[in-house]
Amino acid sequence: MMLNKAKRIRAGAVSALAAAILCGSSSIPITHADSPAVSYGSFSGQRINAPLIKPQWTAAVDPNSNATVSDNGLVLSFSGKKLVALNLATGKPSFTYGSNLKPSVQYVNGTAYGISEDGRVYAVNVKTGKAIWQTTAGISDADAPVVIGDTVYVSKKNALIALEATTGKQRWKAVNQAEYGVNISMEEDGVVFVSYLVSGAYTYSQLDAIDKKTGKELWKASLYEAPIAVRDGLVYSKKEQSMFEALNNPEPDTPNLTFSVLDAKTGKEMGQRVYSWTRSNTPSHGVSGSTLLSGNDFYLTTENAIQKYDFSHYEKDGKPLQKWAIPYNSGRLIGSVHAGRIYFSHYDTKTLTGMKLADGQEVSWGPDNPPVQTDIYGNGVYIGQSDGVFHGYNLQTTAPAFTVNTGSRNYGPTLRSGNTLIIQAKDTGKLIAVPVPKALQ
Repeated sequence: MMLNKAKRIRAGAVSALAAAILCGSSSIPITHADSPAVSYGSFSGQRINAPLIKPQWTAAVDPNSNATVSDNGLVLSFSGKKLVALNLATGKPSFTYGSNLKPSVQYVNGTAYGISEDGRVYAVNVKTGKAIWQTTAGISDADAPVVIGDTVYVSKKNALIALEATTGKQRWKAVNQAEYGVNISMEEDGVVFVSYLVSGAYTYSQLDAIDKKTGKELWKASLYEAPIAVRDGLVYSKKEQSMFEALNNPEPDTPNLTFSVLDAKTGKEMGQRVYSWTRSNTPSHGVSGSTLLSGNDFYLTTENAIQKYDFSHYEKDGKPLQKWAIPYNSGRLIGSVHAGRIYFSHYDTKTLTGMKLADGQEVSWGPDNPPVQTDIYGNGVYIGQSDGVFHGYNLQTTAPAFTVNTGSRNYGPTLRSGNTLIIQAKDTGKLIAVPVPKALQ
C-alpha cells in the first residue's frame, strides 16, 4: 500500500512538471552565452625557469630613494630621511647622518654628496660618517649634486651653481633659460657644457658653454643638442631643424645626420660633418639616426642598417668602414660597446637587445613579463620585471641563471660590487643583496 502510494506521488509530480513546461515555460529561467563587444588575446610566452635564490640580506629603506655603493664596502641609501651606510656583506648599518635629506646621493673618492630638503648641500666622510662641510639653506628646489673632478654642481631650474668639492664654498652661479633644469653634458679643457630645453612658441634644445673657473658664459647655441664629443678644442654637436625648417623642408631621398663642429672657447662653427645614406623602400626595423661613439668607432643606424665610421678621420661623402643589417627587434642605440656587442633599447616593449659585431647576429634576453629595469655587468644581464620578479641571465648564452622574488613593480639601477648584486626595489622600499653566480662575473 505504501509503495503504491509513493508511485502515485512521483507520477503526479512528473505530470505536473510536464504541464508546467507545456503551459507555462516562462517560469523556468533560460540561460545563454553573451557575445562580447570586443575580444582580444595574445600569447604571453613561456614562463622562465631558473633557480630561485634567497637574498644574502634585505634592508628597509625609504621608498623611491636612490642608493650607491662606495669603494670601502658600504651601500649608501636613505632611511627616515637620513643617509644610512650599510655593510655590503651583511646589510647591517655602519652609520647614519643628517635629517630631512633628499633621497639621492653621489659617492666620489671617499665622500658622499647630497642635499637636504631645505637646500643645504653636504659632504660626508664615508669612513667616519662625519660631515666634512655643509652649506647654508636656500637651494630648496635644486636637484641632487653632480660631482666632476674638484667641483660640485647643483642645478636649480634655470641656474647652475658651482661649489668647491673640498670646502663647499660657492664659486659661481650661472643663470640660463632652462624650463625643467639643466643637464651637465661634460667638462673639458676648463669649459663646462650644459644642455637643456627652452620653451616658447615651440620647444627646442640649447647648448651653453661656461668657463669653469668664473662661471662666465662663453657662448650659447640654440637648436644644438648635447655634444657627442669634445676633442682637441672642438665640440661636435647635432643641430636640430627649427619648426619652420621642418615644415618647409620635406624629407629628402638621401637622408643625413649632420654634426656642427664648433670652437670650444668661442662657439664659432668651424665646419660640418654630414653622414648620409639612401632611403630604403623596405619596412624599417630600427630607429633611423640613432648614434653611438665608442673611442673612434662611430655607429649610426639607418632605416635598415647599422653603419660604422672612423670618427678620427672624416671624409665628405665617405663610405662606412663596415655595415650590418639592423636586427628586427632593434631600437635606439644605448650604453656602450661591451663583450663584442652593441645594444638597443626598444621604446614600445622596453626590452634591451644586442647585436654581435662579429657576425651581425641578434641576441636577446627575453623576460616573461614587462621589464622595468635592465643592467649589464660583466657576463650578466639583470632584469627587474613589473610582476615583482627579477631575473639574471648569461650575457653570452642568453640562458636565465637565477630568479629573485622582490614583490616590486619599480626598480632603481641595479648595483654591483665584486660578487654582490644590489637590487633596488623602489616602490616597496627595499635593498636586496644577492650573490653573483660565477658564470655571470
